[in-house]
Amino acid sequence: MKAKIPNKNGKVEFCSSTEYSGFLAGLIRELNAVNFDAKQCFQISEASYRSAKSTPARLYLRFRQYIAYPIQLMAALAMRSVRSEIRSVKSSDVAVVCTNTFYAPLLATYLHPNVVHLVYDLFPEAMIHSGKWREGTLKVRIVRWTTRQTLKRAKTNVFLGQRLKDYVESIHGPLANAAIIPIGADQALFSASPKERLGNSETLKVENLKSETDARRDNDSLEILTPHSAPTILYCGNFGNMHDSATLFQYWKNTAGGGARKVECGNGDEILKISAPKISAFPTFHFYCSGPKQGELEAVLSELPADLKKQIQLGGGLDQVAWVAAMESADVGLVTMVPGSEMVVMPSKTYSAMMAGQAILAIAPEDSDLIDLIKAADCGWFVEPGDIDGLARAVEAICTDPEGLLEKRQNAYLYAQAHLGQDALADDWMRVLRDTATACFQP
Repeated sequence: MKAKIPNKNGKVEFCSSTEYSGFLAGLIRELNAVNFDAKQCFQISEASYRSAKSTPARLYLRFRQYIAYPIQLMAALAMRSVRSEIRSVKSSDVAVVCTNTFYAPLLATYLHPNVVHLVYDLFPEAMIHSGKWREGTLKVRIVRWTTRQTLKRAKTNVFLGQRLKDYVESIHGPLANAAIIPIGADQALFSASPKERLGNSETLKVENLKSETDARRDNDSLEILTPHSAPTILYCGNFGNMHDSATLFQYWKNTAGGGARKVECGNGDEILKISAPKISAFPTFHFYCSGPKQGELEAVLSELPADLKKQIQLGGGLDQVAWVAAMESADVGLVTMVPGSEMVVMPSKTYSAMMAGQAILAIAPEDSDLIDLIKAADCGWFVEPGDIDGLARAVEAICTDPEGLLEKRQNAYLYAQAHLGQDALADDWMRVLRDTATACFQP
């Protein structure tokens, strides 16, 4: 049970260049419920961010993110400092400034006494691992210095996972002013488990799918399941440079070619090897995404045969109503990470997928906070980037073991509700806010 605070003991402002809905709206609601005055401050609305498709629109977005937002933030904090001289603003006020934009938290530390540095992404390492920047360049040294100064000056640094914190400390040294709080998801959006939500219809679906896959198990040819019975694998969110795409695309190509792929022999020659498992079923993939790799996704899809292509559906960003419906209808959430990204990011889409009752299919390095979470919750499957055969076996399991799939979905939902909802995470945030502010919050 959360500690009740009799009066509003301070303001909490979550600052970022781009609006965060979903999880942050839920966290703000939970903090206000225990008498904090919590709100979000941003420059770019989520709708504006989603709608920026053209090059000019994206350039304008960058201007707002890197120029307009820092000016807006500094002006707001400077005005607050002036007002504090007049009205004695409480020392329990806290500004939570995230790394979107990366230098905004450092600016905030010069204008606000109680800054929480929310490390969503680690710079410049995120840019290096995405292949955009090279180690040793001047801009890398400048950005790394900025991060180091922010880590020192912030009252508290909040990381999304233990491995991310460990990696930061391997670069910048031990941090005494640190906490670990996952992003989580808004539990209020998904109030029933997969078994409760789907009830008898889910039982019937499991039985029908099991009968179909048993009948097809000995078929040597690729046979696509009909859309009404095939499990749905959903990718929802940004499809950017830190997300592995090559493994998934090669799996699709191997499927289209019956599992044929070229491999190198020891003498440098290439041979054709049939190595993918026999495929008796194929899921429906739904992509609601944007980002740098969306174009590559469309190009790969255009080259696939018609029977396979109809099982892969593409779409753009969703409003909240459509997003909730898509999340609840999907069986599996797809999450991917390129090698190296496990040290600098934790895909937030994982939390909302679990909260919606999706099992997780992860293409990611095993030594990551993401895979640690999947293991702890027993909620899915994971393969290393580049492991095409491993991905084929995982998809085969999803398609041919409906009872196991439903169990992992249930595990995901129950674990998320117990540990990753904003009602549970608000307690962690209260402790961080208490430790950050100079005034003590009395329970």
